[in-house]
Amino acid sequence: MSRRLLIGAALALVAAAPARAQDSPETLLSPTTQFYVKWDGIGAHKQAYQGSVWGPIMAGPTGDTVKALLAKGPKLLGSALLADPLLDGKSPDELRAVHADLKKAEKVLALIADKGVVVAAEVNEPRPTLGGLGKAVGGLLSGNGPTPDAFLPDARAFVIVPDAGDQAEVLFGGLRLFTRQTDSATEPLPAALGRTGVVFVQKDTSNPVRVAWWVEGRHFVFYLGTAPVEAAVKGMRENAAKGGLTAHPLYRRCLKTGEFESVTRGYVDTGAVVTLAKRLAGPFVPGLADKVDEIGLGNLKAVVFSSGFQGKESRALYEFDLPGERKGLARVLKPAPVTLADLPPLPPDVSRFSLLRVDLTAAYEAGLTAVDILAANNPFGVEDQGKTPAEVSRLRKEYLERELTKVAGINVREDLLPHLGDKVVIFQTPTEGLSVFGSVVCVSVKDPGKVRAAADRLNRALETIAGGPMKVRKKVLRGVELREVYGRGFGILTPTYAVVGDWLVIAAHPQPVQGLILRHKGELERWRPDAETAARLANMPADAIGIQYCNPKSTVHNLCCIGPLFVSTLGLRGGMRNETEFDPPDAGLVPNGHELGKHLFPNLTYTRDDGKTVRVEVNESLSLPLEFMGFEPIMFGIATSAFLF
Repeated sequence: MSRRLLIGAALALVAAAPARAQDSPETLLSPTTQFYVKWDGIGAHKQAYQGSVWGPIMAGPTGDTVKALLAKGPKLLGSALLADPLLDGKSPDELRAVHADLKKAEKVLALIADKGVVVAAEVNEPRPTLGGLGKAVGGLLSGNGPTPDAFLPDARAFVIVPDAGDQAEVLFGGLRLFTRQTDSATEPLPAALGRTGVVFVQKDTSNPVRVAWWVEGRHFVFYLGTAPVEAAVKGMRENAAKGGLTAHPLYRRCLKTGEFESVTRGYVDTGAVVTLAKRLAGPFVPGLADKVDEIGLGNLKAVVFSSGFQGKESRALYEFDLPGERKGLARVLKPAPVTLADLPPLPPDVSRFSLLRVDLTAAYEAGLTAVDILAANNPFGVEDQGKTPAEVSRLRKEYLERELTKVAGINVREDLLPHLGDKVVIFQTPTEGLSVFGSVVCVSVKDPGKVRAAADRLNRALETIAGGPMKVRKKVLRGVELREVYGRGFGILTPTYAVVGDWLVIAAHPQPVQGLILRHKGELERWRPDAETAARLANMPADAIGIQYCNPKSTVHNLCCIGPLFVSTLGLRGGMRNETEFDPPDAGLVPNGHELGKHLFPNLTYTRDDGKTVRVEVNESLSLPLEFMGFEPIMFGIATSAFLF
């Protein structure tokens, strides 16, 4: 009997699998969707989250801080939403409705964290309808041109919360709170569509963007686009009948998670997007197709990514498809492997560094192309000599190069680039400069003497940049000449450069250059990875053309130091100055830097290139926005500005 039950259960599972796939949110999306991202939510990968660095972080005091901050948001929002209607004399029924929606909105984050979210978008050329053609023809016969929206592309963007249909009222309540803060109204989705939903009726009737949200099967759908809401609902119904997005080759590819448990995945069909841009904008921008290809975007056919966890590490894989002959920016990467031995002598407390193989000549040419495109509306006086858009672009870039030579005092292409190598290193250390102000750029050199001579001749360009008096101080440290450039136009910075061994070293202040010279001479200690990081670096791919190292502890410690100042400063500008009610922001919610930092370990990123696809492989503990360049000075500047002004 038990055997029959097992067989029956197995058959039930096999039969249910296609049904579940058929009900997936991806079936609602167009088979030609150009942008797709799905985050599965925490619920589907609870063990993976707990086993990663986020497990101990959220289980400790820092996790308590995060939870407290999330709890404060709805309360602060509720105070504003209930106080304003009360002051405006709204009826008790309206206040009760706001309060009820606020209670529902408090559950939105928890619902999305459990169910996940899908974001997708597609843009197509305008799709004329019989009615639209009739209006256009009638308008022409009466002497009136077609309306502007007749030329609008068919753009559709969707946000889908999977399997949230039975809890959709939570999301409806949150959106009702939003609509109450606008001058626009809402109305039910047309009954003929057979869906429970809402259409956002904008006050500005000339706005071509439509907004609506509804329940589609087991899923909640939010729509924004230029197509009528009825067309969007009908399109989803048609997509579901055909399997939707599930047959798209890029979708199938992003499902291949590799060696880690994928939590987020997606793609961008850049080939389709670039082709569409050429068709739509090409008639209005002469030579656009050539310029797009020239800058390298024409080479980029797709971006596919996946991220998730492997043990305590957060993992991610980004793939950039660049098949065929590369142009512009696509030529900048040089497919030659690097190792840690290729690094210059870094400081022992280096917080971040990046080593990459770069074709500097290709980068220089891509820069000229970018300037040409950005200045497309500014004539250079050479355009009449060209007979084709490609020839005009060539003449404009030749003009830019001549002007650069005049300003710089050297021909960069002939006097500098041939004598430089292909390794570029950027690093920071907290001891030799405050975050981004301590950044050091190192470029490998082939002929140190010629590079030094060319760099010294660049002083004329520095005078132009400084925009005023400038003085260069030549100094010698341990037999190495360095140049410190002083100018009123540089503000608090003192650009400094030197050729140290096989490296051209450039920094915003003298101290980082001095440190590299002393380490090169063996007088200061060099960076060496700790045992755990060394073990991780041992798995570095042999064909990696780039490596990036970031120690997030440095940024986290700095932010936890600046955080209380930032919070208190905002308080001084806000509630703490209110004499009737003293309710200062809670500076104690900023976590302790050591407690948060103890869970973190260095982030390692490798770049690979097989000639067809560039792969970026990420192995990290915690990554913050702008973390690689360091954004502590920005936070400090915001706090200072808020205090002063």
